[in-house]
Amino acid sequence: MNPTPQGPGAPEGPRIGLTRDTSTPWWPPRPARREHGPNVVIVYMDDMGWSDPGCFGGEIDTPHLDALAGRGLRLNHYTTHPICSAARAALLTGMNAHAVGTGWLANNHAGFPGYSGELALDAATLAETLRAAGYATIAVGKWHNTPTEETTPAGPRHSWPTSRGFDHFYGFMEGEAHFFFPAHLMKGTELVPVDLYPRDYYSTDDWTDQSIRFVKELRASAPRKPFLLYLAQNAVHGPLQAKPADLARYRGRYDAGWTAVRQARLRRQIELGLVPEGTQLPASDPRVPRWEDTDPADRPLLARHMEAYAAMLDCVDQNLGRLVDFLRQIGELDDTIILFASDNGGTDAGGPVGMFNNYRRFMGLPMPPIESERANARDLGGPRSASLYPTGWGEVSNTPFPSFKTYTGGGGRRVSCIVSWPARLAARGEIRTQFAHVIDVMPTLLDLCGVAPLAEVNGRPARPMQGASFAPLLFDAQAAPARGEQYYECWSNRAYYRDGWLARSLQKRGEPIDLDNWTLHDLGSDFSEALDVAAQHPQRLQELKAAFDAAAWQHLAYPLDNRDRRGKFTDAAPDASDRWDRPRTYLPGMQTVHRADLFPLIANRSYRIAVRFAQRAGDQGILWAIGEPNGGIVVWTEGGALHAYYNAFGDHAQLTVPALPPGAHEVVFDYEVTAPGCGRGRLLLDGQEGAPFVEMSPPMVPYGVFEGLDVGLDRRGPVHWDLYDRHGAFPYTGEIVDVVITPGPRAT
Repeated sequence: MNPTPQGPGAPEGPRIGLTRDTSTPWWPPRPARREHGPNVVIVYMDDMGWSDPGCFGGEIDTPHLDALAGRGLRLNHYTTHPICSAARAALLTGMNAHAVGTGWLANNHAGFPGYSGELALDAATLAETLRAAGYATIAVGKWHNTPTEETTPAGPRHSWPTSRGFDHFYGFMEGEAHFFFPAHLMKGTELVPVDLYPRDYYSTDDWTDQSIRFVKELRASAPRKPFLLYLAQNAVHGPLQAKPADLARYRGRYDAGWTAVRQARLRRQIELGLVPEGTQLPASDPRVPRWEDTDPADRPLLARHMEAYAAMLDCVDQNLGRLVDFLRQIGELDDTIILFASDNGGTDAGGPVGMFNNYRRFMGLPMPPIESERANARDLGGPRSASLYPTGWGEVSNTPFPSFKTYTGGGGRRVSCIVSWPARLAARGEIRTQFAHVIDVMPTLLDLCGVAPLAEVNGRPARPMQGASFAPLLFDAQAAPARGEQYYECWSNRAYYRDGWLARSLQKRGEPIDLDNWTLHDLGSDFSEALDVAAQHPQRLQELKAAFDAAAWQHLAYPLDNRDRRGKFTDAAPDASDRWDRPRTYLPGMQTVHRADLFPLIANRSYRIAVRFAQRAGDQGILWAIGEPNGGIVVWTEGGALHAYYNAFGDHAQLTVPALPPGAHEVVFDYEVTAPGCGRGRLLLDGQEGAPFVEMSPPMVPYGVFEGLDVGLDRRGPVHWDLYDRHGAFPYTGEIVDVVITPGPRAT
């Protein structure tokens, strides 16, 4: 064997002879380990209004947030894309959400480039950029930047967190989750194998536990490597669910009602210097009555909704305190940049009195009788509820601004923002009034960390960021804003900001779009957008309307789409295959089937679910289950009988076959759609077709149920609460052969 060539012009590498004594080893150069630079922690809230934290005027107990603001700065003119996926896309890329394919929710692809539901691969994320610069990168909590059908085990993973720059991910991929029983908890790209959550499990606590664990493990391996922690809360998004001790602290706190609380928040905001003296509250939304005009019999229920919301934010604050204490204990708090903000403002979706099971709205179901809502008030905010607060409390959350999440008034656009970096930012407790937008966060953080944007990402030239760094204003209260204008569009609501002036156009959901209903607001003299001055400044309004139109075309915001939620969720590429019309077989021992792989077989259609099993004397347990406390179906054996329970978002039906003898059986749950929104079901034992149908409406739909199919037990969130109280996940003690779902005719 000839030795490896050496000398000038020889290829770089080892010299290889016959033996090691005649060889020279060589190692390719490795990038130096980064051991300098601030850590970055982004705590990103969900649906939290501008005024909710104490340091922004709220009465909710947030001492740790208040202390964070005391160590740093509050931005009182920070704005956002007013819906979660879009805001998160902009935060992570430094680009306008439509421009990177996420103009609306990430759940599905609408067939237009601004609404693909996933981040463009040539838009470098903050995580990709910092990781290339030597940072460790961690994401915990809510993702919601991958289309739902791509979050299944078979889905492509190119838009999952660990494919977009994060070394570690722990959380859930969709837009919302049960706080006590998250349906699809992921670690990296794998489903966390949870059969039964501890009775004291609560996701906000879990996010902090996992965040601290990731950092501890990093420090055991790389004591000085800086890290990015993206802690994406699902609080205070619905369902409004809080721990009992947190709920108890707020009992009676909101008995004065939303009218008085909103006024009190404005007074505190003026005292804190957050808003100018003389700021007016805009007129209340027509859907929000004065508290004194509400039915006194409803007020305990109405107040309980806000108690739950406040308790959730209180818990986030407690967990922020835990995280800050940990960073202090390891000596890294001073050199950690902490940015706290929300993806959008408070929501109006709860309606006049809120709803105990808010997922009924996904089904298009009517509001339950108010007597039913009052009777459920004692459980509201707990794990059996899936509530959302009334519109009146959303208006309080957004004090002093009008409108809500998904709308482009201040209540949707403007959110609280805190930045702290004790080692470098000398300001303590100061307020910055300069304009900033969510697309400016990534360039600002890169600027503070001394990291250059990537030139190439995912094998493509990287697009330049559209945001600009607002780092100068963090150091200098007199610094000019990074940019002077910004467009906004969400769900056909539009707005354009330029140098202190705002034009906006708000639509009525589900109605034809009014392209000409613009209002104009001089934010220099009208902080809260209370006054429309379009008649006094028609030329300025025309200029801002034209600017919006140009920006909307440039950033792919068109076409406007004002359909309701259920209409927009139906968008999907045509599928000419028959894959959802063929039977599917599921085997015991598998993890929970993803809802996107299940619901096309049963949603808005007739179907049969057959289970084959062998029953011995004394065997009992769950044969199969679909769903969670919000809604679902479960079939089980207990006490020698066979049972089925249909949980239809607050309406319930149960079937029983009183005698189930030992032996091999096939049990069929037979469901038939009888009319749009109506259906009936029955249990058939061993081929006996004579069992009567029982009303079971509405049919299952792919909205509002987040947990798919379990075979042989009911994992995580229980479909049938009393059964869970008796037996937990209730694994079947006999042998299950398989479960087969046979889809039938679709509803017409």
